[in-house]
Amino acid sequence: MVNTQQNVLLCEYGDAGFETPPTGSSEPSPCHVASPPEASSQAPQQPQTDRDPSPKLHLDLYNFDSPAAEGSRYVLTSPRSLEACARCGVKPVELLPRPLADFAREAPGRSMRVATGLFEVYERDRHAKLRQCREERERIVREEKRRILPKSQSSGPDASSRATAASKTILSKTPASTLSTSPKSAHPGSTPPSKTSSTTSTPSSRGGLQGSAKHPFSSSSEQIKTTRPLSSGPPPVVRKSSVSSPRARTLATFNSLMGRSLSLGDLSHSPQTTQKVERIVKEVKRRGLKAVSERDRKIAALMLARYQEEDIMSQTRYVAHLQWDSERRMEELRREQEDREKQRAVLQCQRVWQTQVSIRQRRLSQQERESAAAKLRQAEENEERWRELAEQQERSRLLRLQQAAREEKHKKALQEQNLKALEEERAAMLEQERLLLKEKLTMAELKRQEKEHQSQEERRGLNKAEKRRHAALIQEIARREQEERDEARRAAEEKLSRSLENYEQIVERRGLELKEKAKREEKQIQKARKAAEKREKQQQLLLEARVKEAEKRAQQAALVAEERAKEKAQRAIQSRQEKERLQKLNRQRVEDEEKQRRLELLQSIERKLEKSEQIFKEKRAVLESARSVARASFHVRDKVREETNMRTFDKMALEAQLKASLDDK
Repeated sequence: MVNTQQNVLLCEYGDAGFETPPTGSSEPSPCHVASPPEASSQAPQQPQTDRDPSPKLHLDLYNFDSPAAEGSRYVLTSPRSLEACARCGVKPVELLPRPLADFAREAPGRSMRVATGLFEVYERDRHAKLRQCREERERIVREEKRRILPKSQSSGPDASSRATAASKTILSKTPASTLSTSPKSAHPGSTPPSKTSSTTSTPSSRGGLQGSAKHPFSSSSEQIKTTRPLSSGPPPVVRKSSVSSPRARTLATFNSLMGRSLSLGDLSHSPQTTQKVERIVKEVKRRGLKAVSERDRKIAALMLARYQEEDIMSQTRYVAHLQWDSERRMEELRREQEDREKQRAVLQCQRVWQTQVSIRQRRLSQQERESAAAKLRQAEENEERWRELAEQQERSRLLRLQQAAREEKHKKALQEQNLKALEEERAAMLEQERLLLKEKLTMAELKRQEKEHQSQEERRGLNKAEKRRHAALIQEIARREQEERDEARRAAEEKLSRSLENYEQIVERRGLELKEKAKREEKQIQKARKAAEKREKQQQLLLEARVKEAEKRAQQAALVAEERAKEKAQRAIQSRQEKERLQKLNRQRVEDEEKQRRLELLQSIERKLEKSEQIFKEKRAVLESARSVARASFHVRDKVREETNMRTFDKMALEAQLKASLDDK
């Protein structure tokens, strides 16, 4: 029996496949379905002795399109699609479409514009990755077809010589110290591969790791380049950043592991396994035993391949775990960076808002100062203009006085009186004007100072105003409480007399209200009870209808089952009659043959008696040879077990625990 193991990746809620499902799919369920071999594996086969692989099995990518899989939450991907994703460094989950609602929930502020932009960017990236993976998958199919044709045409000796040379080259380049760093010891609970028949083993075209299966895969690009020629698959994409970035190195190692499709057939036919088997056979022959049979060689090769496959799968799981862990950490770092950027943007907006507020306040204060200065300048100009006007009037007055003195000397006394009155009036008017100007200037200065003081008080007294308002409210409340206490004291005496009169009326009114309320509640309870009884009746009728429908279906099913049972019984009777007829014919034929055989036996007994002695001697020789072959086979298998069953750290820990438990007992 050949042990095989396949890894399946289940992608949730998506269309992770790269091919269009065929119409009219009739798969029974969305589970692991072994479909017929693909076109790439339909090349002419050779006998099994030439190590030509049997038709390979693969997972059906289209079974999720069947009616039975409509409610399934998972979709199976094909190995080629997984290999294409591994080569391109893309997770299959990244190819799944996401609804716009997810981006709306993740967008800051639940903005639909931002969510739509994120959705468009994600869709562009997803289509680009999907196109890249599809091209890589087509390239894988073409490479498999190119590999199958030369394999079917190449001769056995040339292929074996090339494999031997390649295995020697890899063994010389692979360091022996890597055996101690194998991740298999970190994963002791790996599940063993399932057992299938040797005819269903995957072909070598799927590409197995040959020659370095027992050595762990390092993350450096040098080991990837040295171990890659042993597999029949195409090399993974190794970027320049893989030398400097740990994440890129882990990704390159994961691609080198996931880019290969391993099988026991490939591992058992690898040059390294063949060399180990030959070495074990030589050691057994040196013990003096006979040649080992081809069957024992194949069994030893399969045992070594089984060990190599388990080692490779454990390494693959370890590298995948490292890769997914690094992706998770990078996602957490990205989210933390986004949160920091959001906080930085909020702080920047707050600083900008505070800056704008301070700029606005400075602008307002500057405008107030400019308006006050403009008013002061205007007042000074008005004062200067009034002063010039007064001087002009004074000069004109003096001129008129001089002219009047020259013209009317005889009216001097009257003129002097008039002049005195006029001077007094002029002086009073000027004094009044000066007072008005001073008052205007004083009012302007007071207004300016009041505005400045008000602005300063507004800036300084925001908290004081609240305190004053609070104190005023407390004083107002105390005053009102005092007034209310006084009014209550006055009203209490008045109400005391009225309360005795109204008490009986209030008690009587409350009794009437309680009675009316009890009546209303009783009506509501009766109404609710009637509604509940109505609902119960409706539910009872619905249940009775369902029970009748179920009984009707059960009767129909019983009738159908009875008809089927009758048909089955009729077919059974017919088949039994046919079998009885055939049995009679066979019995007659067997009796005739038995008679003929007895005659032949009587004739052959005499010949067998003569040859019995010779056969006994030959049988003894054959038994001796078989025992020798069995001893050789036992030694071969024992040697393989010694080489594969190494004492790992887990085994030594288990042995120590067992010994400690035995000592305790």
